[in-house]
Amino acid sequence: MQNNAIVVLYYNKIRLTIDCVRSILAAGYPAAQIHCFDNGSRPEVFAELKQTFPQCAHHRCEENYGYSGGFNRALDWVFGLGFSAALFCTNDTKVFPGAVEACSQKARETGAGMVAPCIIYLSSEGNPQETIDSIGGWFDAGTCSLNHYQDRNLPDILDPAKDYIPGTALWIHKDFFKEMGGADETFHMYWEDVDLSFRAHRKNLPLARCYEAKIAHGVGQTVRKKPLYTTFYFHRNRIRFCRRYLTGETLQQALQLLEKELLDMGQRWQENDDRKRLDYLDQLLKELMSHE
Repeated sequence: MQNNAIVVLYYNKIRLTIDCVRSILAAGYPAAQIHCFDNGSRPEVFAELKQTFPQCAHHRCEENYGYSGGFNRALDWVFGLGFSAALFCTNDTKVFPGAVEACSQKARETGAGMVAPCIIYLSSEGNPQETIDSIGGWFDAGTCSLNHYQDRNLPDILDPAKDYIPGTALWIHKDFFKEMGGADETFHMYWEDVDLSFRAHRKNLPLARCYEAKIAHGVGQTVRKKPLYTTFYFHRNRIRFCRRYLTGETLQQALQLLEKELLDMGQRWQENDDRKRLDYLDQLLKELMSHE
């Protein structure tokens, strides 16, 4: 049996984080298995979580490293403690009983180093729904867009040509994490989960999905109050991802599509005199025209 940690990555949002940890305890997992990683929250948030759950392990960064940096530092921490695998969750999730065991079993059956659990929606009242948010996702090169699978009878192994595991919650083995070198921190946030999956595909490392492992997710709760911040990183990283993984005519078509979308957004921002987003637009267009 693999020695699994459960990692909760959080940045402020103390009430969400408390609810997440409580769900893990309610699912029957011992406190010694739960590791809370503070990605640069206010000191009082870290102190409150430690006081609320003194039986769990706690670790803190003094600054926010984005999703990718928090992901890497949290997993470096727990794997350094001797765990061989981890269920990694953002703090806007709730864990169901048996999720860790189901992912571990799926990894043994498929040889996968990373497994996508079945993510279901949380209602606005915080109650789990039966509707699937994602059971893995795919990148559409024709539209440069990300999409979530919501089907109920997909094969265990993800399609290496287009599929990825969303970073909301995932199971990951230490050896896979080390071989991949973690997430690419140049992404900061958004698309780093897609990049991690695509780098694994390039190494012919299988990725799997697990319907039996259920995680509820309050979609968008961790970042919805910072639209300027999220707008910039989403579109910048979308450009970087396309440049990294598309080639030839497919890449040229993608860049033309992205340029049109950016200019259309810029027109709307101009009409609304949205100066901050217009500043972002200049940076995004420079990124689009770069030849790195």
